[in-house]
Amino acid sequence: MRILDRRRRYSAASVIPRRTLLLALLALVCAALAAPATSGAYVVGVADQSPALFTNQFFEQLAPTRTRYITPIDSVFKQRAAVDAWMDAAQAAGMEVVVAFNPPAKMRCPNIGRAKGCRPISAAAYKRDFRAFRKRYPWVRIYQPWNEVNNLTQPTARYPEAVVAYYQIVKANCRGCIVLGADIQDLPNMASYSAAVLRAFRDRHLAVPKVWGLHNYTDTNRFVKDRNSSMRRAAKILPGKIWLTETAGLFRFQPQNARQSFRPSLTRQKRAMQAIFKQADLYRRKVDRVYLYQWFASAPTNRWDSAILDAHGLPRPVFGVLLANIAKFR
Repeated sequence: MRILDRRRRYSAASVIPRRTLLLALLALVCAALAAPATSGAYVVGVADQSPALFTNQFFEQLAPTRTRYITPIDSVFKQRAAVDAWMDAAQAAGMEVVVAFNPPAKMRCPNIGRAKGCRPISAAAYKRDFRAFRKRYPWVRIYQPWNEVNNLTQPTARYPEAVVAYYQIVKANCRGCIVLGADIQDLPNMASYSAAVLRAFRDRHLAVPKVWGLHNYTDTNRFVKDRNSSMRRAAKILPGKIWLTETAGLFRFQPQNARQSFRPSLTRQKRAMQAIFKQADLYRRKVDRVYLYQWFASAPTNRWDSAILDAHGLPRPVFGVLLANIAKFR
């Protein structure tokens, strides 16, 4: 009887109309395609230090809603007019802003020549500066306590414990805000520095952050294979999600040590941008967001140029890669 009962149940299920099954499958596919970023549908923003970004016709063609701004930690006191101009333009455009802090305006980093003083600022100074920034721009809700923490151009490069101290200050003074654990560049010290930051969180008995920033310039501009990539290592080391908070295809770059120069190349820039989307697609379960930098071309004397537009304000070939991925700009 049990066998017959099973057969009857099986027979009843087997006569479900094929059309019903197809509609159910279609609904599942549609749900997967509409899944939020946490399920693998990452989103893309665009960053530039110029407030003209938000009214540029080519920027508006992509219609991103997310951007990022880098500013000295004491900029409310030292560069208020410039920050106000950028923030006002971003707010008028309805942008969601990520703010990353750099050294104080007058700090010279790295220590150049006989100059000294490229060291982490005190917790008291950081707290004073951050609270002033937060008070002036209360609508900003996403912060990176320090930019590119493991880069030798930053005072935090040898002090991972300072990164955690600044994180703790931002969390305590920005309730409900998203605060990234650290903003890490894909340099040779990335793995060891990340491990040191995680140890510092444990030493302070703090909950480990669930979101981290990564700059993957090396991976994508030197076309590193996935098995050797910094992204692969970061995905294993860093718990939670990764935001590619600054990335780009380089048009031109001359490193400070001058050991390798990226000569001007539109072809290489376009290929590197394709590599960015390819890597983000590959790690879409880990990567939630991608922020592209920059929009406007740098002066010819600048060591860095990763702009989407050329010196005449017209799109470079790399813009075609963005148009091909326009659905991700939301």
